[in-house]
Amino acid sequence: MGISPIGCCRPNHKKLSLEDTALIVCNNCAAIIEENTEAKIQFLWEMIDQDKNFPFPDYHGEKMTLQDCWISFEKKHLQETVRSLFRKMNIGIVELEENFEATKFCGVNLLAPCTESNAKLAHKRYVEQFSHMFTPMTPEEQVKHFQRHCEQIETEKVACYCKFCTDGINMGGKKGIHLLELLFMSQNHSLTEG
Repeated sequence: MGISPIGCCRPNHKKLSLEDTALIVCNNCAAIIEENTEAKIQFLWEMIDQDKNFPFPDYHGEKMTLQDCWISFEKKHLQETVRSLFRKMNIGIVELEENFEATKFCGVNLLAPCTESNAKLAHKRYVEQFSHMFTPMTPEEQVKHFQRHCEQIETEKVACYCKFCTDGINMGGKKGIHLLELLFMSQNHSLTEG
């Protein structure tokens, strides 16, 4: 099995063919690739979850809130895979009321107008089906919105699998941590410090 890095999906999704499987981390890339190609998609999370030799860090039962991402609200297999990784890292998952398909959170992505490139590259999703999800706010309003969101979160650390979600959680006053950091950051790094 050969792996060929092609870089960002925005300019390079056209290189994918029916025979290809795109290995991705980004939920937005998944939306663009799904809408514009016949290629299959596999999230990096799925590959790691299936790897019997992956050196999972041990977080010793530390409780973290899990923030599901709206861009992948319909991808139950992805959401379950993320939870499997948390269990393998010995993280106690705290669920939000709006989780899985009920999530409406995607950080600043949904608090600004849909970007021109997203509207073009994933038109069906972002314009035809879900234009109502975009609620533009000023930067000050965004901070207040995220602070209100974070008020419902009991843990200090909030784990995300989306950059936009991570940024939004941090803007709201909690410590947003991306799944990549959890998987690959040294246990002695600042992640585990208060």
